[in-house]
Amino acid sequence: MPPQDDSLECLLDEMDGVFVVATDDGTMYRLDMDQRLVTRSAEVGPGVLAVVDSAPASLLTVATCRIGAPMVLLIDRNVPGVRFTRRTTANVIRIEDASTTAHAARRMAEE
Repeated sequence: MPPQDDSLECLLDEMDGVFVVATDDGTMYRLDMDQRLVTRSAEVGPGVLAVVDSAPASLLTVATCRIGAPMVLLIDRNVPGVRFTRRTTANVIRIEDASTTAHAARRMAEE
């Protein structure tokens, strides 16, 4: 499935920046590749997002993230005795550079 609009086809662990990844179950992930943090939110109503996790998790590795397939992350939830948690998502439907998205939203608000 090709990316929609200006979205990316895939996200690689070595990339810099902040990205928003949407999955087909309505969950959105904000991956801060510079600070190595991930925050998960879910759509609880039309256009209404709620943060699912109480705090961002440390992002250890983006194992895979591409349109049309599940994203697999290795994260650190700061649980004693647990080295990492493997988080596998529903199929990815959109990957956006958050700085580009924010810039586009500001530009539209100014028009």
